[in-house]
Amino acid sequence: MFQRWNLRQYITYLLITLVFLSSWTDVNGIYAQLPQIILTQPESWKLGAYLALITNLGNIGPLSLVLFKCLCRQRTINPVPINYIVIVIGMLACFLMIFFWSYTTTIGNEKHSTALLTLAFFLSLLDCTSSISFADYMHRFQKEFTSAIFLGESLISILPSLLAIAQGNGQIHCIQSINNTNTTEVVYETARFSVSIYFLCLFLLLTISFIAFILLQWTSIAQSSYQIKSDISNESNESVKKPLTHLSYVFLLLGCAYTSSVLFGMILSISTYVLMPYGHRIFYLGTIISPWMLTLIWIFGMIKPLLSKRYLLISIILGSLVFAFDLFVSFRSPCPPWVDTTKGNVLILFVWLSTYIFLGYPRLVIANYVRVHSTNGMFWYGVNVQLGALTGSVIAYLLIETFGLFHERKACEQMIC
Repeated sequence: MFQRWNLRQYITYLLITLVFLSSWTDVNGIYAQLPQIILTQPESWKLGAYLALITNLGNIGPLSLVLFKCLCRQRTINPVPINYIVIVIGMLACFLMIFFWSYTTTIGNEKHSTALLTLAFFLSLLDCTSSISFADYMHRFQKEFTSAIFLGESLISILPSLLAIAQGNGQIHCIQSINNTNTTEVVYETARFSVSIYFLCLFLLLTISFIAFILLQWTSIAQSSYQIKSDISNESNESVKKPLTHLSYVFLLLGCAYTSSVLFGMILSISTYVLMPYGHRIFYLGTIISPWMLTLIWIFGMIKPLLSKRYLLISIILGSLVFAFDLFVSFRSPCPPWVDTTKGNVLILFVWLSTYIFLGYPRLVIANYVRVHSTNGMFWYGVNVQLGALTGSVIAYLLIETFGLFHERKACEQMIC
C-alpha cells in the first residue's frame, strides 16, 4: 500500500503513531518504574495491587462515553476535543509526578502514597477513555492508516521499558547471606537516574504526542490522508463484496474483547507466576521482549491486513491453547514443569511470546473488519478493548488476591522442586 503514498502521507502515519504515545504510556511507565518506587514508598510491593485497582476505576470514563452514545443516538461524539483533554491532562499529571510522586499522607495511622495514587487515577481515567476516543478518531483517516493504532500500541510498552533499561531499573544481584543460614539475599543495583527524571522523560514523550496531534489538526499535512466520500463509498463496496452479517459483527467484537482480556488483563497480572519460577533473567527477558511482539504484529498487519474468518478463528484457538499453558504454569508456581532447566527456560519464553502473537494479530484483523462494516465500528472496537481489559483484570485479581490460587517464587529464592 505504501507505493501509492506521497511524503505527506508517510508523515501523517508517523504523526498518528506519535499521538498514540499519549495513550497508556504514562500508566505503563508507572508499572515499569515500580521496582524503584517501592523502595521508598510505604506500601512496598502492595503498591502494584493498589495501582491495579485504581486503573480499573478509570473505566468510569469509557462507561460515560458508552452511555452518551446509547442515550443520545441522534448526536455523534466528536473525538477531537476528548483527545485534547486526554493528552493535556495526561501531560499535567505527568508533570506533577516529577515533583510529588513520593509525597505521602497518614490515613488511619498508616502512611499512603496519596499523590502517586491520585495522579495515577487521573491518568488511568484518561487512558481508559483514550482507548475509545483514539480508535474512533481513526475513522476520519483512510483505512490504510488503521494499523498505526497497533504500532503506537507497541511503542507505549516499548518506550517505558527502554527508559527503565537505560535507568538500570530492576537489575539485581543475589548474594550469600552473612548469617550462615545458606540462603541468598536480593540486592538492587543503584539506578543511573532518579524516578523524577524518569517521569520527566514520560512528560516529554506526552509533549511530543501533543505536538503531533496539533500538527494533524491545524496544518494541511494530513489533508491528503482524510477519508473523502469516494473512499467511504469504496469501503461500502468492500463490505458488500465481503459482507459481515450482524451476528459475525457481534462475534468479531466479542473476539476483540476476549483477546484484549488476555493481553491487557490476564497475562500482565500473572507474568510473575509464569516467568519468575524459571529465574529472574527469564522474567526480565520475557517482560522486555514481549512488547516487541506487538511491533511484529504490526508488521504482519502491514503484510496481511485481513484474514478469512476461518483462519482468524484458528489463530484465536492457538492463542488460547498457549495461554492455557501459561495458566497451567502459573497454577504450578513456584515449581512448574522443567523448572531450573535450559529446556524449561526456552519453552516458557517461546510459549509466553507466542501468546502475544496468536492473540494480538487477530485484534488487528478484527479492527480492519469492523471499520469497513460500520461507521461506528472503531468506536465499539475501542469499547470492547477496554471491556476486555477490565474483565481480564477483575478475573486475575480474583484468582490472585481473593482466592490466593497462585504462589510466586521470589527473586534469588532457592527451592527444591
